[in-house]
Amino acid sequence: MHVLFVVGRLAHVRHFDRAIRLLADRGHTITLGSQDDDLELRGVLAQHPRIRAIAAPRNRTDDWAPHATAVRRARDFVRYLHPRYAQARPLRSRAFEQMVHAIGPTRDVPDGWSEALLGVSKKEQRHLDMLFRKLETAVPFDAGIHAFIQALRPDALVLSPMVGIGFSQADFVKSARALGIPSAMLVFSWDNLSNKGLIHEPPDRMLVWNQVQAREAFKLHKYPKEQVVITGAPRFDEMFEMTAATTREQFCELIGADPGKPMISYLCSSKFVADVERQFTVRWISELRRGGDQNLAGCTIVIRPHPTVWRDWLSRDAGDFRWPGTDADKVTVSRPFDDAGTRVLYSPMQNASQVLYDTVYHSAAVVGLNTSAEIEAAIIGRPVYTILDPDAAGQRGTLHFDYLLQSHGGHVQFADSFDAHRAQLSDALAGRADLGATHAFVRRFVRPLGVDRPVAPILAEAIEDVARPYFDSPSSRASAPAG
Repeated sequence: MHVLFVVGRLAHVRHFDRAIRLLADRGHTITLGSQDDDLELRGVLAQHPRIRAIAAPRNRTDDWAPHATAVRRARDFVRYLHPRYAQARPLRSRAFEQMVHAIGPTRDVPDGWSEALLGVSKKEQRHLDMLFRKLETAVPFDAGIHAFIQALRPDALVLSPMVGIGFSQADFVKSARALGIPSAMLVFSWDNLSNKGLIHEPPDRMLVWNQVQAREAFKLHKYPKEQVVITGAPRFDEMFEMTAATTREQFCELIGADPGKPMISYLCSSKFVADVERQFTVRWISELRRGGDQNLAGCTIVIRPHPTVWRDWLSRDAGDFRWPGTDADKVTVSRPFDDAGTRVLYSPMQNASQVLYDTVYHSAAVVGLNTSAEIEAAIIGRPVYTILDPDAAGQRGTLHFDYLLQSHGGHVQFADSFDAHRAQLSDALAGRADLGATHAFVRRFVRPLGVDRPVAPILAEAIEDVARPYFDSPSSRASAPAG
C-alpha cells in the first residue's frame, strides 16, 4: 500500500510520526508531501527505506487560484460571525484581514472593520455560508495538483491540517476524488477544528482525538458523523512512556534552586494566545508573593517559555547546557525577574521534551493560560490551574479554552481572582489537590479507547482502513507502485 501524506509543514508530522513509522514497518510505502521548504526527515522517520519526503504544491497555479482563495477566505471569515464566536475578536480579525488581502494583498485593514457584520442573525450567517459553499462547488480541480497526485498513484491521501484561513489542501481532495483515491483528514492538535478555518472540500474520513472533536466536526463543519473515526491523540504517546531523568535534588541543582522548597511551574502559551504574557507573569509572581501564605511566598517558580516565543524571556546571565539523559534537549536557565525564587527554563523542543517532563514532575502545581502543555501536565499527573489575563485574547476568545476547564468536563481549575487563585495554589502546595478530574480528563480527551493503549497503532490501522477499499480492488492492485 502506498500512502501519500500532504502536510502544510513537515514539522507538523512530529505529532503523528510514530503512526507513520508503524505503517512503514508494516511494509507500506510512505510519501510525505511537504508544502514548505523543509524536507528533512527527523526522529523515528529518519533513514527509513520506505519513507521519503518530497515537495508538494503549495497553491493552485491556474487562473482560478485568486478566486478560489478569495471564496474560501470569505467563508472562513463568515464562520466567526456566529454567536458562539462573539468573544473571538482576534480570530475574527485575523480571518477578516486575510480575506481582505486575498483581494488586495497590500491593502491596510483598519481596526474594527472585522466587527462590522457581527450583528447579523444566525439565519443571515447561514445564508452567507451557503453562498460560499455553492461557489466552492464551481471551483474545478487544479491541473498541477492533479498531476502531482496522479504521478504518485497513492492508494490513500492523508491531509493535515486541512483547516486554515483559505487553505489550499481542499484542492488535493478534489483531485483525489476525481481520481478515485480515498482521502482522510488527520486532526493533529486540540484546537484545529474550533480555532482555524473551515473544511472546504470534505475528505472521505476524518481522524480525530475524541468525542469532543467528533462533535466539533459535525456541529462546526457539518461533517457526516458516520465518517468520523476516533483514535485518541497520537502526539502524546511518548509522554506516557517517559519518566523523570532527574531526582528532585538534581533538578534543583541544575536550575540553582532550594530542593527543600515546593515548586510551581508556569507553562507559557503561544504568542497568538498571550502576546504580552511576560508582562502578565510579572504581576502574577508579585500576587503570589504578597498573599501572606508562607509556602507561596517562598516557593520556587519555574517559567517555561513557549518554544516559539522565548527570546524576550532570557537575561544576559543565561547559561546553556544539555539536559541529563538526553542527546538533543538543550536547556537555557535564566533569571530575568527581580524575584529571587523565579527561574526561566527554556528548551526548544515542542513535544515529548524531557525538560518539560522533569519540570512538571517535580512541581506541586502547574499554571498556564491556554496551552497544550496543560494537557501534558495532566498526563504526568499534576494539578493545573489558570486565571484570566485580560490581555490574553486566546483564553475566553477561543472555544478550546473551555475544553480544559473542570466546569466543562476538563481538568484545569479556574480562578476569577488572584485571591481564589492563591487559595487553590496554597492547597496544592499543601498536598490537598484532588486529581480525580485530571485522570478522568486524560481517559476522555487524550486516550478515549483505553488509557493504557498507545494511539499510534490505532491511528496506523485507521489509515490502513482508509485505503483498504481502494487497495483491495483488483484494478487498484494492478496499478499500485512496487514496494
